[in-house]
Amino acid sequence: MIVVEFFCGIGGCAAACPAGWNVVAAIDVNQHALRAYRHNFSHPIWTNGVEHLSADRLRALQADLWWFSPPCQPFTVRGNRRDLDDPRAAVFPAMVRHMEVCLPEFIVLENVVGFQGSRAQSLWVGALRRSGYFVHELLLCPTTLSVPARRPRWYVLASRREFEVPDSRPDQPLRSLHQFLDLQLDPREWLVPPEIQQRYANTLHIVDPYASDAATRCFTSAYGTSPVRSGSYIQTDAGPRYATPQEIVRLLGFPDFYELPGTLTRRQAWSLAGNSLSITAVRQVLQWLTEGTAPKIPRTT
Repeated sequence: MIVVEFFCGIGGCAAACPAGWNVVAAIDVNQHALRAYRHNFSHPIWTNGVEHLSADRLRALQADLWWFSPPCQPFTVRGNRRDLDDPRAAVFPAMVRHMEVCLPEFIVLENVVGFQGSRAQSLWVGALRRSGYFVHELLLCPTTLSVPARRPRWYVLASRREFEVPDSRPDQPLRSLHQFLDLQLDPREWLVPPEIQQRYANTLHIVDPYASDAATRCFTSAYGTSPVRSGSYIQTDAGPRYATPQEIVRLLGFPDFYELPGTLTRRQAWSLAGNSLSITAVRQVLQWLTEGTAPKIPRTT
């Protein structure tokens, strides 16, 4: 499978691809994210905005699968939900133009839950259907796949062939949160400052990593800056502490070899991890898309 990873970030799609798949272009403009990408993968990197790409250049790659994780801010409360009126949503018309010219076999788009029902969703899904794609849309959270980390996302799966996605996805028992944590680290280096504990005493989400039902809330790029609605804090004997960037990456399902570069600041690393994909969910989505497709019917003349 030949893959193009648009808005590649720190390499979520690349990390989820099965052995033997080939990422021929990882596309992004965030230099911190690309630094992390280069640190872990050797795939060709294009430092281009999607709206500035040439469809002919993309078509020359002859990719089987395109992965899109476009900016989520146009569809979030923090971003005022401006939808297609948000300048960051200018990528959607460009995505449509490239798709209509190149028509790859498979396409996946991932975004926040607020993408559902948006004008951008209507634009994207309408263009896919007019171009002859079979489309399935679904909400998926890693907690349904046994990962103790909430990160619900809306996925749009498209294929040139018919395919099936299970109608029901029963929750699996959660794995223990403490298995994902660095229990040997000194928690005093990561403690939440007392003034933040006092000011936000009733709103901080603090989890006991040994509780059977423990699951973190969705980590965002604001973790470490915005004390609430940006992720969870880990209870220790010394008090609540921040989750480390590497722990967040582990909860996202990145492989053991993956590491964020040591040259990143703590704030930069938190931001990149908070913007990334759940590898566990992406693997499941790719499996449904590529293994649930009917054989291609040969064209007749």
